Amino acid sequence: MKRFFLPCFFIFCLFSVSADSFAGEQAYSAAPTVLPNVTRAMKTPGYWISRHPSPDQLLLTSEGVQRFNTRVKNDLNLAKDILQLPEQVSGVDLRASLEKVWSDFKSKNYFAGDKKASASFYDDIKKQMNLEGLPEQVPVRFGFIVHLADQRFFPTGQGLFEKKNDIYFDELQNSDLDIGTPAAVVHHSLDGGWLYVLTNMTDGWVKTENVALAAREQVAEFFNARPGTQGGVIVSAKADIFLDEQLTEFYDYARMGTPLPIQQISEIGFSEVSLPLRMDDGNVIVKTVYIKSEDIHKGFLPYTPRRIIEQAFKMLNAPYGWGGMNGEQDCSRFLAEVFGTFGMHLPRNSKEQAQAGRPVARFDIGAPDEKKLKALRDAAGGVTVLPMKGHIMIYLGMADDRPYAIHAVWAYRQPGKRKDAVRVINRVAVTDLFLGEGSQKGSLLKRLNAVVLMAQ
Repeated sequence: MKRFFLPCFFIFCLFSVSADSFAGEQAYSAAPTVLPNVTRAMKTPGYWISRHPSPDQLLLTSEGVQRFNTRVKNDLNLAKDILQLPEQVSGVDLRASLEKVWSDFKSKNYFAGDKKASASFYDDIKKQMNLEGLPEQVPVRFGFIVHLADQRFFPTGQGLFEKKNDIYFDELQNSDLDIGTPAAVVHHSLDGGWLYVLTNMTDGWVKTENVALAAREQVAEFFNARPGTQGGVIVSAKADIFLDEQLTEFYDYARMGTPLPIQQISEIGFSEVSLPLRMDDGNVIVKTVYIKSEDIHKGFLPYTPRRIIEQAFKMLNAPYGWGGMNGEQDCSRFLAEVFGTFGMHLPRNSKEQAQAGRPVARFDIGAPDEKKLKALRDAAGGVTVLPMKGHIMIYLGMADDRPYAIHAVWAYRQPGKRKDAVRVINRVAVTDLFLGEGSQKGSLLKRLNAVVLMAQ
């Protein structure tokens, strides 16, 4: 994906195959249901928990998690606190940033469907961006994301692709935002259908219908403990949200790692949760909604290898989604969801996620496999992540002296007589790190550049 040197840019992961390897509906080969060297038992959390030397060791206390988050935000500058924004921000700087994004896209030969994006397409987009409507100083408004929402580089649902009809990899998809996410609103499109919002991790355009405006104080207080409420976190892959106690009036779903205030929790049946909703006038109203009790946990989970592995395997076989397309997850979103259940605020892209942890080994390009295998033999499953250029995985452990990981993956390359074959996985999967061996890009192990412990 292209790199914009702007706060809104984020990398999304594509393992073993870059976006320019695809051309829309090119013929791909589906990966086998049983991936190479993956046994039936390996697709369960218990297999890896049983091989862990200390699966129930508490690696970070709640205070330790808070220190981790503070380091990510203050020391590494990989996150921001929108509630600390001033009353106004520079409209001049915002316009320059938005124009930079627009000009960078225009300079590329992207496709809009099966044709090259025309000059008129970009002219229409620039008009919609409403740059002339930006004052010198922009008042900052606040609000909540009220539905799972795509966050876009342009205020449009039209996609741009590196190859013709490359529908799986929309270059305009910046990220996606979970329900209840606090947001700062600093601009709107010409037609009013889109808002430019800042969140703690990402900036971009969101459909207006997915945002409810609120006072700064309302946003600040929403997750704070108050009489009758306590913090909770979604622990299932997707938790249905209902507007009625009978659990028949569906509203939306919340993804793993989403924090929400609990009003009342029961061990069976449903729990009552506070959720910001959008009124007809666009302002927020906090309502009581209902979630199955098994889908939400009071407080964050204890940070142990067992729990991390269990949470990761709840996502097994979940579809891959570039930049969160279609409400799914790419490699970095997968990690953010899993570690979010422990209260850890991971950055959005894979490179920065690796920076958030503590490296226990680093590798130069061309480092021998045996050096990497030695580091992996000493590494702990679950709490260790494995980064490489454009991708990141959760390490599970060794089996028969082969390293394994669980990750959200689109495809891998298989060597052929003339060129590599693309084998599409398109889901969260368990694989060994020799996958892709002999291909032009090489195996996962060959591409591995670090072993990172997700702790202080």
